[in-house]
Amino acid sequence: MKLTMTLTLMAAALGMLVIPQANAQPGVTIFSAAGANAEAIQTAVDEFRAALGPNNASNVPGDPNGRREINWDGVGAAFSAPNNMPPDFFHVNVRRGAVMVAAPGGGWNGFQVSANEADGPVRFDNHLSGYSSLFTAFSRQKLFASLGNHVYEVEFKVPGTDTPATVRGFGVVFTNVALAHMSTIEFYSAEGVLLGKLAARPAAKGLSFVGGILPSAMVARVRITPGTAPLGTTENLEQGINIVVVDDFFYGEPVNRCVAP
Repeated sequence: MKLTMTLTLMAAALGMLVIPQANAQPGVTIFSAAGANAEAIQTAVDEFRAALGPNNASNVPGDPNGRREINWDGVGAAFSAPNNMPPDFFHVNVRRGAVMVAAPGGGWNGFQVSANEADGPVRFDNHLSGYSSLFTAFSRQKLFASLGNHVYEVEFKVPGTDTPATVRGFGVVFTNVALAHMSTIEFYSAEGVLLGKLAARPAAKGLSFVGGILPSAMVARVRITPGTAPLGTTENLEQGINIVVVDDFFYGEPVNRCVAP
């Protein structure tokens, strides 16, 4: 589902929260869907992909009017559970211009991609038996999480370089969103200004997609908050404990922030 809104609009009926920038931009196009399986969100994901532009994959340079994607399945066993993934894997090992960063607040113990079935417990059962029954994969097998502190950030660089970059849109597939307004993505400018905040719609044990596209490449950093507690915690919705991890990322081509349109 696609909606075009001003950044001052709250779409409560769809479970989406939009927080305005101090100097409000003309609008943000929001894409959102939730349901039991991949088919339930596929249309919204495909619309988001089309709106961002053609897939640049790992090509360097990329079409500035294109997009990049991360689906975690290309991360080999050496960098998957029970091993951690380097934060810059999708900038150095795979040239897609995305660097994972621990969020402020402490407690962070690294980033991890879940294992393939042939290599070990799937969908983070290595952290707590039964997690695999909570989490659904959107693409193939692997999922992603931050350990210790479940909140994390993604910063951007021009693929193939160390040049700081900005993007014009970002979207995430969450799995096991059971509490409204608690699984979110926040968009920040290079100056640290909050440009917007979107919340995923609930779909317990299913999939939720939410993404936003801004008028131009102004997003230097996104903060992702999946659920309310880190892996290793037992889910207890009555106590407000919802364990959420993510699958695919989709984002606009990272472009030099000094010359971004």
